[in-house]
Amino acid sequence: MSFYIPNTFTPNGDGLNDTFGIAGEALKEFRMQIFNRWGQLVFESGNPNERWDGTYQGDKVSEGVYVYKVTAQGPTGKRETKEGNLNVVL
Repeated sequence: MSFYIPNTFTPNGDGLNDTFGIAGEALKEFRMQIFNRWGQLVFESGNPNERWDGTYQGDKVSEGVYVYKVTAQGPTGKRETKEGNLNVVL
């Protein structure tokens, strides 16, 4: 199993790179969480096709660094967790 997680996106409405999500195949179980710099959960999804639009409670988030945590399980049953930083550039 492998999946790709970008490290930057630009939710500025220009139609290019406006959402954040992973790219992967054959994911059986999935969970993505995104936290702001104070550790507050601003986005969570159990659907690998769902993408974050850079909003929290209907408002655009501030530009800056956020932390993601992605846990996924592939067809062989192997579970993998990746954590890292995500840059939001407006």
